[in-house]
Amino acid sequence: MTQHSPTSARRSSWLPSVSLIGVKFLELRRRGALMTVIVAFTVGLPVIFYGIRAIYHLSDPAHNGPAGAPTAFATAVTVMAEFGFIAAVLLGATAGTDDLTDGMFRQLVITGRSRLALYLARIPAGLSILCSFAAVGFVVAALVTAFLSSPHAAGTLSPSAGSLVGAGLWLELYLVIGFMVGLGLSVLMGQRTVPVILLIVLEIIITPILTDHALSHFVNVERLVVGVPMAQLKPAVLAGGAHVGPTGGLGLVLPPMPTWAIAAVITVWIMGWTAIGLWKMATRDA
Repeated sequence: MTQHSPTSARRSSWLPSVSLIGVKFLELRRRGALMTVIVAFTVGLPVIFYGIRAIYHLSDPAHNGPAGAPTAFATAVTVMAEFGFIAAVLLGATAGTDDLTDGMFRQLVITGRSRLALYLARIPAGLSILCSFAAVGFVVAALVTAFLSSPHAAGTLSPSAGSLVGAGLWLELYLVIGFMVGLGLSVLMGQRTVPVILLIVLEIIITPILTDHALSHFVNVERLVVGVPMAQLKPAVLAGGAHVGPTGGLGLVLPPMPTWAIAAVITVWIMGWTAIGLWKMATRDA
């Protein structure tokens, strides 16, 4: 009778082990250029943004508002979301293709590891990097808003703690979507460059256009683009922030989506691209 050792059983399991997740985590962390981009787009942006605002305010307080004004918070988090989405896509695409580009995929399959486990290990490994840096950047924005604002300025109200938490969760969800789509699409296409370009176009060009223009007879189709329900899910504390894109973020003109529809579209994008990535990983030739 043949007996399987615990080691071989763990290797064939579709659930990734902690050690496998740790290996994927280290592989991503060792990519210096990638880490530089992620830190710059998640932590560097709010630091530079608020640093410039603080300098302007100190040089001319009469004409330049405080660094922590609520409108500045809305702009900072919105820009973090848009550039952070690009960083998330780049991280996901790298996580999805590093084995192929390094020529290691065949060796990993030969060792007997489950292909599903190889794919699933990339998710916690990548998200632990992405979400931690995004959290640091958001904390910077929240602290500046809390301590360097002017609550007694006319017509302005400081965001409550609950609204800040909601904005932070919305930001993290936005980046998670970017990572999951980038991961699934890169595994499907077997490369990193084209998926990154396609998703940058989606984020910077297509989504702002669809958000700011209601196309007759195609409203429900527009709602299927994940950036549209995410824009409708955007917390009120982030209203009025500057956007990146051809329309400048002039405002959401599509009819409001019901909560269940927003949740359904976001879930389908995350789970759908995960399923596509798992299928391609399981059927790819070694």
